[in-house]
Amino acid sequence: MQLITSLDIGNEEIKVIVASAFDNKCNVLASTSIRSSGIKKNTIYNEKKLRESVKLAITKTEEKIGMKIKEVILLIPSNTAKMTIETGLVDIKDNIVRGSDIKRALADAKKDTFDDTRELVSVLPISFTVDDNISVSNPIGEEGNKLFVKAVVSTSLKSEIYPLISIVSSLGISIVDIVHKSQADYYTVSNNSLDRKLGCVINLGGDVTTVSIFNKGIMIKNSYIPLGSSSVDKDISFVYKVDIKTARHLKETFALAVPRYADKYDSIDVVTLENKSITVTQSEISKVIESRLNEILKLAKNEINRLTKREISYIIVVGGISELAGFNYIVEDVLSRNASCLDMQQMGARHNKYTSAFGAIKYFYKKCLLTEEDISMFPQDVVETFLSPKKRNTGSENIVSKFLHHFYD
Repeated sequence: MQLITSLDIGNEEIKVIVASAFDNKCNVLASTSIRSSGIKKNTIYNEKKLRESVKLAITKTEEKIGMKIKEVILLIPSNTAKMTIETGLVDIKDNIVRGSDIKRALADAKKDTFDDTRELVSVLPISFTVDDNISVSNPIGEEGNKLFVKAVVSTSLKSEIYPLISIVSSLGISIVDIVHKSQADYYTVSNNSLDRKLGCVINLGGDVTTVSIFNKGIMIKNSYIPLGSSSVDKDISFVYKVDIKTARHLKETFALAVPRYADKYDSIDVVTLENKSITVTQSEISKVIESRLNEILKLAKNEINRLTKREISYIIVVGGISELAGFNYIVEDVLSRNASCLDMQQMGARHNKYTSAFGAIKYFYKKCLLTEEDISMFPQDVVETFLSPKKRNTGSENIVSKFLHHFYD
């Protein structure tokens, strides 16, 4: 069993997930989400405020699990992501493919593939070939002399990655791995059917909407739109002359994504910035939201058509705002009938805002399985406690009892 922690520093919220990974399953043990501060459009404008926000999210999660978080997988924006197809070739030690051989082959594929302005993010294998045999997705146990890998190497600008790494490192937390948010999104929505197809995942985030094309589960192209759910908040704030906090509350607790299903008689009274009381109807505010979502999704559709001329089999929209009632209808209307919204049903993280953070857990676990590595981000004695029924039944309020009681948000 592995215990894994992911950290997603978003423009609107910071999310932390601690999960157990065992027997090809990932189970959320604790999740935390708080408002972020000091970052907008993936640019840090106040390091102190952002550091405090990250520290608070980590602290809240530590309180839930009863121990210190010292290592994380860090999610990074996909805005400057660049993907290239590379190859690697290594000798197979002892003539039987092991995880260490796969690790060396992937390392060989990434050599000299990017300039000094970029940083390596991931090397995802497309296929492996042992000697001249048929290509396979997992060559563990195959016999031969040479291991060949074809892989997608993903990089991002250092200027986008390093500031986030600096913030996390300043808190005394080590970064075990990094992953693009878009790639992590796919690991949350993936299944055996999608893993064989060409498709798209759209993440409608706070300040930015990312549009990513995937082929057989690997991100091959990516783009972004400088609009997101915060644009909806600003529209509501402008139309009704209320502060952003009130606008966000109206969006999340009262409005719908489409007015045709709104109750025209349902209304709520709010106080404006001018200290006046006004009445907002569900139908009216839903029209405001629909207008902006229409614009964002149409721009996303244009990006899909620009990124690929091939027919895609699926479009999945993720992000916190996709939780809005009626959002699936506007997605189908604007995009296509093969478009849908993620419905996050993972116990312990049942909200679409956790899409990237949970996907990072699955990404890291799958990576460890491929290279036969058992990397846990918590002390071994804690992992052993999970595996020992005798230690679980102590009756004390220790870390295990807390985990078993599911300390979730």
